[in-house]
Amino acid sequence: MIATADRPTAEELDQLDDLLNAESLSRVDLVLKLRRIEQGLRDHGRELDRFDGLIDEADKVNRMSLAREDDRLRTEGAKLVDELASLRLSASGRANDAELRQWGANVVMMLREHRDAESSLVLESVDTEVGAGD
Repeated sequence: MIATADRPTAEELDQLDDLLNAESLSRVDLVLKLRRIEQGLRDHGRELDRFDGLIDEADKVNRMSLAREDDRLRTEGAKLVDELASLRLSASGRANDAELRQWGANVVMMLREHRDAESSLVLESVDTEVGAGD
């Protein structure tokens, strides 16, 4: 079995984006959402560790470029957890709203790109042989 590329969810990222773009920034809601996304990404990292990545061992052996991308994404995921934790701590502190909004927008963008890259890796690893009659 392989791990799934489903964390954070698109809905969670939309909700975070909505919080960041609200007229009045709710720090309490922002911290709670960041904590939830951070924990989900940590859980996802543990799942990747348990299953040794997003792709199966045969794909890693036969398609080294996919194995390298899998490793890169795992490292990137760990860095995103750290980035979320830093943003959450800043949101709990005295950072100004404009800085939080900009930083948060960048984090949302990075998370979306990471999700897309994980999904692309999984799709690319699927062996799709098209033959006569397909």
